[in-house]
Amino acid sequence: MLNNFSELPQAIQDHIIKTTSGEYEYRDKSVHVTELLYCLRKSYYRRTELSEEKEIEQRWFFYRGIIFDQLWTNLFPRNQVRVTHRISGGPTIVGKIDFIEMDDEPTLYELKTISNKYAIKNGPKEEHVKQIKFYMWCENIEKVKLIYVSFAGIAIFEIDVSDAESIVQELEETAKLLYDCLVNEKLPPKTDRNWECKYCDFSELCSREESDV
Repeated sequence: MLNNFSELPQAIQDHIIKTTSGEYEYRDKSVHVTELLYCLRKSYYRRTELSEEKEIEQRWFFYRGIIFDQLWTNLFPRNQVRVTHRISGGPTIVGKIDFIEMDDEPTLYELKTISNKYAIKNGPKEEHVKQIKFYMWCENIEKVKLIYVSFAGIAIFEIDVSDAESIVQELEETAKLLYDCLVNEKLPPKTDRNWECKYCDFSELCSREESDV
């Protein structure tokens, strides 16, 4: 098994922990678009004092993504582009585009690392597609591509963004719900996508909350 993380030199372990700390920079009256793509209860827990320290092997995939991001996005003049969308009567949705290639027709790119080639055997992931549609809507760029990176290779998908308007409206409603829960210290509904629970850092805590209801 490829799980000898604890045997890495301490300097490397420290670097992994430091690099993956502070996953989000939370701001008042704002939510990050990636908080809206998965279970809202998980996003809620991450914002509270209930957050649990991740083991180094849990940080690995996030760390790997950051390394690719740092190496590749800086190759383009427009990189790490911050976007904001203010919702009337609600919070602001914020995000950060990996890079935009400024050719004759600008192309917006979102870079994702995956565990292996089988992780996208059914095509691009729904949550990643929603994220990139939000970005293109904010920047008014019609050509967008998802780049998936694994140690097995690269997969690139050009995304149809014809329904971006409806996706943004969906994210607006989700952002209002999450923000309302945070302000009123009210636990959001649990996801019905059981695969998320399987890999969630807060699965035990969430189960205890459910049993107390």
